Amino acid sequence: MELTWLYASLIIAVCCNTFCAATTQTSSKQTNFVVFIMDDVGMGDLGCFGNDTMKTPNIDRLAQEGAKLSHHLALPLCTPSRAALMTGRLPVRYGMGSRHIMRVFTFLSAKAGLPSNETTIAELLKESGYSTGLVGKWHLGSMCESETECSHPNGQGFDYFFGLPLTNLRDCGGKSNVFVAWDPHIYRDIVLTFLVLLWAAYTARKNGYIGPQGFVVCVATAVILCGGFFAFIKSIRMMNCVLMENQRVVEQPLQYDRLTERLDRRAVSFLEQNHDRPFLLVVSFLQAHTALFRSERFTNHSRHGFYGDVVEEMDSSVGQVTATLKRLGLEDNTFVYLTSDNGGHVEEFSEEGEREGGWNGVFKGGKASTWEGGIRVPTIVKYPGVVSPGSEVTEPTQLSDLLPTIAGIAGVPLPDDRVYDGKDLMPLLRGETIGKPHHEFMYHYCGSYLHAARYTPSDSDSIYKVHFSSVLHVPGPHGTTGCFGTYACRCTGYSVIQHDPPLVYDLTHDPSELNPLDPDDPEVSEVISRMQEAVADHQSGLVKQQDQFGVLRLLPRPWKQPCCGTFPLCSCKDSLHSEKPMLPEVVNQPDWVPVAEDIPQS
Repeated sequence: MELTWLYASLIIAVCCNTFCAATTQTSSKQTNFVVFIMDDVGMGDLGCFGNDTMKTPNIDRLAQEGAKLSHHLALPLCTPSRAALMTGRLPVRYGMGSRHIMRVFTFLSAKAGLPSNETTIAELLKESGYSTGLVGKWHLGSMCESETECSHPNGQGFDYFFGLPLTNLRDCGGKSNVFVAWDPHIYRDIVLTFLVLLWAAYTARKNGYIGPQGFVVCVATAVILCGGFFAFIKSIRMMNCVLMENQRVVEQPLQYDRLTERLDRRAVSFLEQNHDRPFLLVVSFLQAHTALFRSERFTNHSRHGFYGDVVEEMDSSVGQVTATLKRLGLEDNTFVYLTSDNGGHVEEFSEEGEREGGWNGVFKGGKASTWEGGIRVPTIVKYPGVVSPGSEVTEPTQLSDLLPTIAGIAGVPLPDDRVYDGKDLMPLLRGETIGKPHHEFMYHYCGSYLHAARYTPSDSDSIYKVHFSSVLHVPGPHGTTGCFGTYACRCTGYSVIQHDPPLVYDLTHDPSELNPLDPDDPEVSEVISRMQEAVADHQSGLVKQQDQFGVLRLLPRPWKQPCCGTFPLCSCKDSLHSEKPMLPEVVNQPDWVPVAEDIPQS
C-alpha cells in the first residue's frame, strides 16, 4: 500500500511539474498587437455604437468580446491624429501643428514628415524583438533628410510596409481632385486669370507701354503660368496616388480594382509569416476617405449607398484579419485596438448630391473641427483574459494613450527625455481606477491653435469641455450643417469664432454641445479658471521645434518624386492584379441589431 501511494505521489508530482511548466511558458509568451485605424469613420457609423442600418458584424463582435471606449478622442485631421497615435505625444510638441490652411501632408515628394527623433510604437517594439508591419495608409511623410533621418514607415520602425505613403485622395479616383474640392470653380478661375493677363498685355501694348517683344514675353508668361498650373493639377494623380511595398513603387498611379482584397492579402500574409514570433500589425484603412471605392461584391450592399458599401467592406477586412488570428491560434494572445483617425467628414457629397461622408451620431460637427463630432471616435479594445467582454469605458481617453499602453503590456520602458500626453489604458480597462480621472485635463488643437480643452474633476460626475474658439457652421445639403463654405473647417480666419469668456459645456448631460453653461455661475467660473491655469501650464512646457508645415517643406520636389519608370512617364501595376482572388468571403450579416439607445451619451 505504501509503495502504491509512493508511485501515485510521484505521478502527481510529475504531472504538476509538467502543467506548471506549460502554464509558465504560456503566461510568459509575449503579447501580439493588432491595430486597426479607420479613416474618417464617425461615431454613428458602426452597429455597436448605435447605427442600425449599416452592417458591421465583425467590428460589433470585437465590441462584444472586448470593451467599447465611448469617449475616445482624436485630433481633427488624419496627419496629426496618426502622429499622436504613433508617438503618444501631441503633434505640437514636435513641429506638426500647422499655422496655416494646410494641416496634412499633401505631396509625396515633400520634405515634411514625422521627425526621426520621435519614437514610434513600431520602434519601441522592434527594439524588443517584435516583427512590425503596416498595411494601408501612412500619411506621416515619405522622404529622408539623411540616411538615418527618414519619415517613411521603414525609417520609423516598420519592418514591412505595403500601402499608400500619402493618403487616398479624390484625385486617385480619376473623377475629381483636391483643388476642385477646395474651389469648385478652379478651372474657371484659371481661364479667367489667363484672359485677364492677355487683356493686360494687350492694353499695355496698345498704349505703348511695351513693344512687340514685351507683348510676346507677357503672353508667353501667361501661357506658362496658367498652363503650368493646369498641368500641375492634372499630374497630381500620377505624383501622389502611389502604392508602395517598403520603399519600392509597385503601382503608379493607384488602381482601385481589387484594392481592398490586395491589402487584405498582405495583412494576412504578414500574420502567417510572423505567427511564431511576437508582432505588431497596423492595418490602416483607406476607407472611408474619399475617393470612395468598393469591390463588386459590396456594390449596392448597404442601405446607405456608396458610403455604406465602403464601411461594410472595411468591416469585412476586419473579419479577414481576426479570422486569421483565430486560425493561427493567436487570438487569445493578441491585443486588438480599433479606432478612427477623426470624425466623419460631413461636408463630403458627390456631384449627384449623394452623401459620401460619415455620421457622427448625436455629436456636433465633424472632421477638421474640435466639436465632438470631429474628435470623438469609435474605439474598441479586445484583450482576451484581461479586458472584460461586453464592457464599456465612458471616461475620456485619447489616441496618444495607445503607445504607453502597448509599452506597458510589452514591458518596454518609455524614453525618459520627453513629455508623454498619453497614459496607460490598462488600469481603466481592468477597472482598477478609483476616484482619480484617467486624464484630468485634455487639450484639443486645430493645427497649432488650441481651440478647446476638457476637464474631468475628481470630485464631480460631470465632464466639462471649454471652447476658446470654434468653427462657424453653415447649412449644407439635405439639412446638414458644417464648414460648407470652406469644404473642410479652418483653424483661423473669418469662419472661426473667438469666445471670451469661453463656452463651457457639461458633456455628461449635454454631449451634443447645444447648451453652453452660464459663465457667471460660480461653479462654471471655477471650471474656466482651472482650465486656464492648466492651459497656461501645458503651453509653457512646449518647446519650439522644426516646423514640418513650413511652406518650403510642404512643396513637391520633382527630383525626389518616387517613380516606377522614367519620370514623368511613371507607370506600373501591382502583381496581384493578375492573380485570382484567394481569400474566403466573410459573410457580412449582423449577429444582433443595435438600437438607437446604444449611441453613447458621455
